[in-house]
Amino acid sequence: MKQYYIYIAMLLLQVQITWGQDTIRIMTINIDQGVDTTLQYIGEVIKSYNPDLVSVQEVDMYPKRPTAPRQIGKNFMAELGYFADMQGVFGKAFDHPGGWGYGDAILSKYSFTESVSTVLKHQKNTEPRQLLLIHTNIKGNDICFASTHLSHENKANRTDQLKQIRQIMQRRKEKIKFVCGDLNSDTSENLVPHVMKHWRDALPENEGTFSSAHGQWHYKAYKYDYILYRCAIDKKVEVIQTIIRCNEEITDHCICIADVVIR
Repeated sequence: MKQYYIYIAMLLLQVQITWGQDTIRIMTINIDQGVDTTLQYIGEVIKSYNPDLVSVQEVDMYPKRPTAPRQIGKNFMAELGYFADMQGVFGKAFDHPGGWGYGDAILSKYSFTESVSTVLKHQKNTEPRQLLLIHTNIKGNDICFASTHLSHENKANRTDQLKQIRQIMQRRKEKIKFVCGDLNSDTSENLVPHVMKHWRDALPENEGTFSSAHGQWHYKAYKYDYILYRCAIDKKVEVIQTIIRCNEEITDHCICIADVVIR
């Protein structure tokens, strides 16, 4: 089965190459703490899609998680970066009660000159969340690329966190900005377009990215994953194609990809 997914990804890579060298490939993936597979496999699947920038959610650092015995004591970001052949940075949302760091990561094919992790405000007795961002230059374009994983507990928490993210990104000087990740907000909630005004989602509005039954991909129940972008008035981001692929050997979320051209 794993060889099948690698083969499909290689076919998709060939499709990407035909778009030309100006295409930038953005990916977001919630890896579900690596409970169902190895970090090597996840990294190799990421590499097979040949992304330029990747937002990764549910990342552990040296965990002791009983539900993921193969990942105990591992540095997720370092191993994913190694197997994906990309540079990486980790942003900690909180210290897990079990004694390890938990948060998000960014993988980049290009070097980055800045990385910032900001813990977002959250309601009492809810999990802290954070926004991790980097500054990089790709094909002559200064880009701010951010990764996050919003609260699953309630809409009010998500709303406050998304407002904070909007404010943080408004202060950034880059002309091209991306906010990617698992926002835990289905399109029926109408939260993302309401709060992130003037931002666009590169992914289809009507296609699910998450299954309510882990490991049972008979349907995609909700759209929780987003690739949001915004650009200055003298720039244009054109979405060439999107790819949403389910891989139950990794996670209950889809691998979400957008190929974009910046003009």
